[in-house]
Amino acid sequence: MKKLMVGAGVLSVFALLSISTWFLDRTAHHHSDKHTNSERKVIQNQPLYAFHFEKSQALQQEEHSYVWHDALIKKGETPQVRKGVQGDSILFDGYSTYLEIPYEETKQPTDSFTVSAWVAPRAYEWGDEGYTSAIINQHNEKEKEGYVLGVGRHGYPTFQVGISGQWIELWAPKHQTVNKGEWTHLTAVFNKEQQQIELYRNGELVQERTVPEGGTYTPSSDDPLRIGKHNQAVAVSDVFQAHHFNGLLDEVKVENRALAEEEVKQMVEEKEGDLASPNLSFNRHVYSGDPYRPNYHFTAPRAWMNEPHAPIYANGKYHLFYQFNPFGPFWHQIHWGHAVSDNMLNWEDASIALSPSEDTAARDGVWSGSATKDEHGVPVLYYTAGHDEMTPNQMTGLARPTNPDDPILNNWTMKPEPVTVQEEGLTTEEGKVRYGEFRDPFVWKEGEKWYQLVGSGVEGAGGTALVYSSNDMESWSYEGPLMIGDEEKYPKTGDVWEMPALLPVQNERTGEEKMMFVISPYFSSASPYASRYTFYWIGEWDQETASFQPDHEAPKSLDYGEHMTGVQGFVDEKGRTLLTSILQDRRGEKAKYESGWAHGAGMPMEVYLTEDNELGRRPVQEVEDAQREQLLNIENVPMKEANRKLDAVHGDTLQIQLTLDVSGTKHAGLKVFKAPDVKEETFILYNNETSELLVDRGRSSLNPSIEKGVQGGHLDLEQNELTLNVLMDRSILEIYANEEASISTRVFPTLQQSDGVQIYGIDGAPFVKSLKVWNMGTTIDGEED
Repeated sequence: MKKLMVGAGVLSVFALLSISTWFLDRTAHHHSDKHTNSERKVIQNQPLYAFHFEKSQALQQEEHSYVWHDALIKKGETPQVRKGVQGDSILFDGYSTYLEIPYEETKQPTDSFTVSAWVAPRAYEWGDEGYTSAIINQHNEKEKEGYVLGVGRHGYPTFQVGISGQWIELWAPKHQTVNKGEWTHLTAVFNKEQQQIELYRNGELVQERTVPEGGTYTPSSDDPLRIGKHNQAVAVSDVFQAHHFNGLLDEVKVENRALAEEEVKQMVEEKEGDLASPNLSFNRHVYSGDPYRPNYHFTAPRAWMNEPHAPIYANGKYHLFYQFNPFGPFWHQIHWGHAVSDNMLNWEDASIALSPSEDTAARDGVWSGSATKDEHGVPVLYYTAGHDEMTPNQMTGLARPTNPDDPILNNWTMKPEPVTVQEEGLTTEEGKVRYGEFRDPFVWKEGEKWYQLVGSGVEGAGGTALVYSSNDMESWSYEGPLMIGDEEKYPKTGDVWEMPALLPVQNERTGEEKMMFVISPYFSSASPYASRYTFYWIGEWDQETASFQPDHEAPKSLDYGEHMTGVQGFVDEKGRTLLTSILQDRRGEKAKYESGWAHGAGMPMEVYLTEDNELGRRPVQEVEDAQREQLLNIENVPMKEANRKLDAVHGDTLQIQLTLDVSGTKHAGLKVFKAPDVKEETFILYNNETSELLVDRGRSSLNPSIEKGVQGGHLDLEQNELTLNVLMDRSILEIYANEEASISTRVFPTLQQSDGVQIYGIDGAPFVKSLKVWNMGTTIDGEED
């Protein structure tokens, strides 16, 4: 029985009677018996392979199992089939899905041959080590044998082939790319008689090359044939490999003869009049049933996300951008994802906003930045542009909406040149500015002038944010450091500051306004503090000196957990100062591979000043829009009575508002994600002896690879009253206490019954002054179970 494998290793198998019963045209020549390479015979003028990807053929065959992600094993599940150039096509996810025929079952070209395919990429890879995202290949470049047809960096098609002991590469010339979001036909020909290799794009010859005289094709000696994955893919981690194709493939053919130019044109002309736009949308439903994927906190539609940034309200919508790798749940080839909402809770996916692009400053990556508006009220994006052929390779770039009137702002145009490039040799009173550490622009307007903060560091001192000013948003002048950190005294603040932001915060009682300066620490060497904290200072911005004067020397933790990072913010149309963040999941690479996604956004946080000018914080009020059924509403009852009622409350997507009188207790608080046998439970507690708010994850998961431990910080109570606002969303746990402190963390219970809630006390029982519990609904379009 033939097997068609999808994924890395043996992730999944189509148990089919013959490979031709699903993906191969039945007229394509196929041997059911096995032959050595020397014994294998081929019928001339008949395709060796013709992959048409017709779902109807598969569904008529015997029942089979299909695994799209390891975490989604469903009997009878079919692959992601989309409309193709004729009938169906297959969507390849960019990291885990590919088709494979073992070497001993393959048929290889003998002399002249042609390889062709219809392709519609969703994104381009970075191109590690110069390799290509393989469309179809059976090759070993080191041994100079076999062939590969693929799409390389920035969309350039390539045909590479082993000819008489040489490895010959043919690349399309400048601007002859395979466009994202469009069907393109590629054809590659080796003509032994004419001693030439050729590359065609949409039926037109775009590149050709003469091979060494007398050259003959050298077939692979032991490699499988793969569609959608490079045979010699580069490892980007212990688990993930690069060089997968990301997008739709259809009509993939290998023919044992050299097609003439007229025949190539005819293949395209037969289809091009009927081509529909390819459906490359992300299908969030593939994650249905995942016990850890958040339900009402934003997550990327697939793969890997990092910090949300550049939040802005424009054209009647909230817009959220975020770091995004559309290829898989790992850090690589960074784009800007984009989502829109009417209320910062119900999010819909928009098109990818910014991508690494040829002929721009961001040819190698588009990292974090911010959003502001120009003098006409049109949104403008500032981003970190990565360009590895420039020194330094980090600078800031600018993008404007292609259609400013589009409420979704789906398309953006990147300015080809950078707008801010770090000068070498910048100095401060504390030392020399680190050259090459220059990222995460934050831009705002004050009066008639725009200001830009760029994260950096000062050698021997600590992190800093460099201040630039501009009259036109494009020409920027260096003003100096906003503020310089002290890493020696405050080691958790790092030696470089990322994601700097300067935001107004208002005292709700007096109306007094101050500024909040917030940063995410970066460490240039290994540190136990990396990617765990966000710090802030409250103080005054001095426009004349372009500097910040903090009211307190010591940095303050924005959140007592160790998962909230990458914080940025904006003032919305209601005048609220709102912060966005990423909640790192800290799962291992294997868990991310199997689930198909990584990380998730924190609930937007509103910040303000309390009566004594301390920072107050609460989840954005719109979280109430996610409330569905109210499960409990009681007041002024003893703990035992409250727990009797809580016995009927179960769930992992809840909002709990609880006020306790904790006087007379040593510890008191709430257990969540609690199993009946207490094998798993997470404690939210107040320690009266140390005046600390804590979360204890020591028993949060039976999975030994999940981080445990206790996190928290100082919190003074008035009249022994603790008010908790708790957001539980599968693996996300956010805790707000008295609107003065917060803890954001991640928990990954393994038991299905770990869904209980219980109030507890040690050395005394707290009195329940108020308890409300709601079941929360799904708020992300496409994530409904």
